Amino acid sequence: MSILLQVGLLASIFIFSRYLATGILGTYMPHTITEFKGFWSFLNIFSGFSIAKLLSFLIGIGVFLVGTKLSKYIVLIVLSPVFALLSEKVEEIVTGKIFPFNMSQLLKDILRGVIKALRNLFIEIGLIALFTLASFFAGTFNLLIVPILWLVSAYFYGFSMMDYVCERRKMSVSESVSFIRQNRGIALGNGLMYSVLYKIPFVGLCIAPINAAVVAVTSIFEKEKMN
Repeated sequence: MSILLQVGLLASIFIFSRYLATGILGTYMPHTITEFKGFWSFLNIFSGFSIAKLLSFLIGIGVFLVGTKLSKYIVLIVLSPVFALLSEKVEEIVTGKIFPFNMSQLLKDILRGVIKALRNLFIEIGLIALFTLASFFAGTFNLLIVPILWLVSAYFYGFSMMDYVCERRKMSVSESVSFIRQNRGIALGNGLMYSVLYKIPFVGLCIAPINAAVVAVTSIFEKEKMN
């Protein structure tokens, strides 16, 4: 499921990038439109410089980066039924408590997972915009912006995985936010692990999301057992 989803996302990014670049060039630089005939042709910038090739290259890279960022949240949203069921099953194994199948509860878990993913996406985009704006005035602080944004992204992904446990405990949204902040080390570590595994071609697409869902449950109960 993860591989099919990623292939579909990449194909959509390539197609959108092509039409966006073609539309911009066709509107503002119609005499150069023949220089852009597909997504991968933006790499032609390396065969000789021109404004059209530079614009095509920047559009292609920009769309790809934005699409890659969005893809992580799209995975969270589309595969939320899988994560909800997996998180519940892992808790059954860890605690011995049986959760009878409840379609109404499953739908609530899925809806809450989607809402939390969208919430975290908008917050992260806002922070990216804020740090990007700050980078124009930050001087040497710019060296820290990329690592900080990477940590922020990791935290939000771990946050989404931990929230399935909070939902089963009937926590409100505010209670869930407070609980995860108190256990932000788990959220951050989970998200960082996901980010590293996600970089492994193909294998990472399958392992990273499932591993993150399992670790979110086991880490919470291991910490609570220690306390």
